[in-house]
Amino acid sequence: MLTGERYKMVTKESKGLLKGEYGRVPGEVNEEVRRKAIGDEPIIECRPADLIEPELEKYRQEAGDLAKCDEDVLSYALFPQVATKFLKEKYNPQPKEDPNAVRELFVEDLNR
Repeated sequence: MLTGERYKMVTKESKGLLKGEYGRVPGEVNEEVRRKAIGDEPIIECRPADLIEPELEKYRQEAGDLAKCDEDVLSYALFPQVATKFLKEKYNPQPKEDPNAVRELFVEDLNR
């Protein structure tokens, strides 16, 4: 209580909890505290996940031919930059150079 007033500084997570973004709280909420924390913002009364628009088909189209299964689509949805490179390598692996292979070296005399 550094500001001298209780509940003046409320974290984003606490506001989300009081708004219902994480679901229903396990106990009763003091409405005065809730009002001080979130003001007149609406309280989520339903299951919060029901407010999220379905996006799987959007990511399936974005991933295109890279994704061969639902797991690939989910990987792309969560990590698009990394998954793109990963899926290209997964389905079209490039031969790895053997670090112990014999290599030819050419030396050129630049003073001639």
